[in-house]
Amino acid sequence: MKITFSARHFEATDKLKEFAKKELLRLKKYTDAASSGEIILDESKSQKIVDIRVTAFGKTLVSKMDGTDFYKVIPKVVSKLETQVRSIKSKVTTRG
Repeated sequence: MKITFSARHFEATDKLKEFAKKELLRLKKYTDAASSGEIILDESKSQKIVDIRVTAFGKTLVSKMDGTDFYKVIPKVVSKLETQVRSIKSKVTTRG
């Protein structure tokens, strides 16, 4: 999966980038159909916003959430994407 990463209003550390990419690669256990992913991290005064977009099965799946810590929010966003991937995968496999 090709993963692009962008940070808005702050400079992301390599550790944070690797953590986000590692979490996104959890989707591989559900499908190899995910062709690309985009991770967007945005930091404002009191919020940290995580927006992840994944292209799989010809659709763009989007999950967005905010919180106070990137390391807590990223796994939650990926979990929401896992739910979306499982739902689409079951529709694709049952409908042929």
